[in-house]
Amino acid sequence: MFNDFFMGVARNPRLFHRWLTVPFDVKRFWNARPGLTLWVIANQSYIAAMYFGCHMEGHNPVCSETGDWGKVSMGALMVAFAHWYYIFDYNWNEPAYLTTTDIRHDLFGWMLTYGDWGFLVWYYSFAFCGYVSFLEKPLNDNHACFIAGTCIYIFGMWLFRVTNIQKHNFRTYIAQGGDLSQYKVWGKPVEYIHTEEGSYLLTSGWWSYARHFNYIGDLTMCLGWALACAGPGHIFPFVPLSYCVYFWMMDIHRMFRDENRCRAKYKADWKKYEALVPWRLVPNVF
Repeated sequence: MFNDFFMGVARNPRLFHRWLTVPFDVKRFWNARPGLTLWVIANQSYIAAMYFGCHMEGHNPVCSETGDWGKVSMGALMVAFAHWYYIFDYNWNEPAYLTTTDIRHDLFGWMLTYGDWGFLVWYYSFAFCGYVSFLEKPLNDNHACFIAGTCIYIFGMWLFRVTNIQKHNFRTYIAQGGDLSQYKVWGKPVEYIHTEEGSYLLTSGWWSYARHFNYIGDLTMCLGWALACAGPGHIFPFVPLSYCVYFWMMDIHRMFRDENRCRAKYKADWKKYEALVPWRLVPNVF
């Protein structure tokens, strides 16, 4: 009973079948709209708190009547923009996200509902913008860390997008009845495994390097965010780095969980796939 409550029993619950031509997809709405919007608002609230020099005097919050951009950390501004762009990218490329594990396989239970509306909104914003807003003033940015963190983030975001869109385009081409003999990846004929179950496993392009190569972009982005939050008085930003540890653990757990599911689903075809793409995450390492 507890597992049913925590993990859920329905995969994609839908409402209002009688009144709507396309029923309301509860999971799709819950997975993105409110939580991601509140994440942006929470980040902007922390930026506003820095701008107005808000602090606690006893149990009472005190803010100045006039703002000062000199009190706002460059790292916090970069992270706030990066989070906003990440959410914009989600909504702009939402069809690509609908084929991810969260939507296709995870059940709609307490873990997902609280995670999207509670934990995500609080921890994802506090770990970066919130952390910086609570530091002692005046705030001194570390320009070298800010530049390095920004570059790492841009690389991670680019890698995250190109790897995911490559697989999404491949799946879309198949779904639309395209002729795979004419399909190319990086200018070469596409390589793939057509499983007995009926699915197609891409082994070309980025997906020839590792079976979960798209996770590299995700994990790289959060390192860039954490590094951008470093400063002379807080060269080791513990809270932002704790987010990186949490996120890496979550992705690695998801990676092994997905592989167990795929191994049971594809059977012998999965062994062929592992032989063609032997690395899970980092080529020649893991």
